[in-house]
Amino acid sequence: MITLAEAAESQRGWGGPVAMLIAVVAFLVFAGLHYWWQERQGLPSPTEDGDTDTGVNAQVSSVSDTDDTERDTSPWGRIVNRGGRRIRVYDTGRDGELDLDLAEPEPETLEQAVDRMDRQGVQYMEIVRQVMDRFEVSEATAKRAIRESRRARSAA
Repeated sequence: MITLAEAAESQRGWGGPVAMLIAVVAFLVFAGLHYWWQERQGLPSPTEDGDTDTGVNAQVSSVSDTDDTERDTSPWGRIVNRGGRRIRVYDTGRDGELDLDLAEPEPETLEQAVDRMDRQGVQYMEIVRQVMDRFEVSEATAKRAIRESRRARSAA
């Protein structure tokens, strides 16, 4: 009875492999005919190592155009190459009043910060918290700095 209930397996045929073989042969025939037609027409292959200068506009000039910088830079200094970089060198004509001091200002000290915040009217505990965070000092040191700042201001 169990053998009768068994379903008969479907027989697999050669249809799938034959269809694949036909598709591969059709592709090879089409690719061969296309290649033959391109060769006959004289069309260039996109993978050929041809000279592209004739068909493409050059976006970058291969010749340096920095020879004319002497005319443009004479009022502002001359350009020299140092360390592989072009930099401007000022010989004369610099105005001391117009030159900016690029040095960084000295950082604010603990006493200066406490005095500034106290004059601005910042609350006592806010000054203590900010000073402790910024200068990494203890609460006692922050409170002492506030007392000394207020004492110095009241004496003056």
